[in-house]
Amino acid sequence: MVARSIGRNADKSGANKTLIIAHQDFFVDGIVRILKSSPVAGEIICVSPGEPCMKHFVGHYPDFLLIQENAKPEPFEVFVREMVVGFPDLRLLVFGQAMSDDYLYRIIEAGAHGYFNEKMSGDHILTALSAVSNGRFWVERHIMERFISARSLQDSIYSRARVLGERLTTRELEVLELVLQGLSTREIAERIFLSHQGVKAHLTTLFRKFNVKNRSQLILSALDEVSPVESITGIFQQGLHAYRKPVQKIAAVG
Repeated sequence: MVARSIGRNADKSGANKTLIIAHQDFFVDGIVRILKSSPVAGEIICVSPGEPCMKHFVGHYPDFLLIQENAKPEPFEVFVREMVVGFPDLRLLVFGQAMSDDYLYRIIEAGAHGYFNEKMSGDHILTALSAVSNGRFWVERHIMERFISARSLQDSIYSRARVLGERLTTRELEVLELVLQGLSTREIAERIFLSHQGVKAHLTTLFRKFNVKNRSQLILSALDEVSPVESITGIFQQGLHAYRKPVQKIAAVG
């Protein structure tokens, strides 16, 4: 497990409270028994999916919100974002069985503070609750490494974009950004208060600097320059060609 620090915005008085949204089954019953031995879980309240639970957020709202994966509100990522923004001190964890790495990545990216699954022991669950209570994320190492890798990729693209930007004037950067958004010459002219011919002149300069002949080539060339992967558009085109299904020709019957 990997713990990562997060800040708390305010202190609340009184005993802790844990709200669980889940179906009643043996898995959930086991988790509740484990949580009752936790020194930080406090009062434990269980509600079934679909049962109104906002009444529990009046006054001293829960310190912990635990949501079973197959009992989650939809769209779940939106719900998570709204809860962590609306209740800054709330610590939201998801639990369930057979949760995929992609799903776990998405819920943490949305703002959940951690999760636990059937592979984790009772000690893991207690440690997870204690960790998020103390302002940390409770995430398996391989999921956290994926976040680090994604951030590293983003930083690399930003760095390459800055280098590219040093070759261009402010107006050229504005025109390139709007070309990437798919705006027409007329729309670009209206957006940056230039004449139609002025935008065309900047496009001509951009074509020359990128050694291309049209907008499509300009976009592809710009993406290749900022991508950490060499010739990303070429690789993409090769992939499309490799997986393209051959067209079956039907012989004419005479």
